[in-house]
Amino acid sequence: MMLQVASRDPQSDTSATHFLAGLRDEQFALSALTDMLRSEQDALIQGDADRVAALAADKEERIKSLARLSEQRSNRLGAGGLKDGTQGMQVWIQDHPEHASIVKKTWQQLLEGAEVARQINQCNGVLIENKLKQNRLRLAVLQTKGALDGVYGSDGRLNLRRSVGAAFIQV
Repeated sequence: MMLQVASRDPQSDTSATHFLAGLRDEQFALSALTDMLRSEQDALIQGDADRVAALAADKEERIKSLARLSEQRSNRLGAGGLKDGTQGMQVWIQDHPEHASIVKKTWQQLLEGAEVARQINQCNGVLIENKLKQNRLRLAVLQTKGALDGVYGSDGRLNLRRSVGAAFIQV
């Protein structure tokens, strides 16, 4: 004879199932964002500006999607009278022992994934800043050299009259 345990509150189980599904959706969205950030990092390292630009729109959409899912989680916690974030999650887990193990594991993976994404994004920011510094330095060198040679104008354009005239004078 098999013993069946009836749920205390079927609505609570459904709610908990939806809550877990939302966490998994958030985890999936975070994973997709992290993969995109890694692609962005690769493009930055390779100096592929076109690919970085193409990824920018995708990055924005993934961030918006993740923000919506995070807001849904926050609203679900709030609907239960809980605070957002780790403190609310800990209380939720205590209040739902039948789902505690999987929710705790999923929440921990979400936190760890968020930290990985933050680190990659921070690294990408450093890569971008370094590229900008290099480009500013190169531009400054060109402008300084151009001002000395009279080859480039203050607007960065080639000054053909001076270049051609200097060539005739040197001949």
